Amino acid sequence: MAEEYPEDADWLQPAPHDFTDEPWHALYFRAFEALRFDRFYGSLGGETPVTYLAKSRYADDLGLTGETLETFHHFFNAIDAEYLDWCSARDKANQHG
Repeated sequence: MAEEYPEDADWLQPAPHDFTDEPWHALYFRAFEALRFDRFYGSLGGETPVTYLAKSRYADDLGLTGETLETFHHFFNAIDAEYLDWCSARDKANQHG
């Protein structure tokens, strides 16, 4: 991507490969695994983010409220966005390959 957009190359850096899984990540990864298919799949391909209703219900089941709920949505959305970016890149590669 940096090659396609050289003017933006300073912020288009590869993801770090030195990721260390921390115990506090578990809540978000478990939630993503539980909800990752609660999304709309287009008839011509493509996926949308996990629905707010699914995330909200999951958080309610866990008793998450207030700032904890906001943090849950923030981190879940970050994981989901990375997943959707990966899906998009995979689908584009499959179209051209």
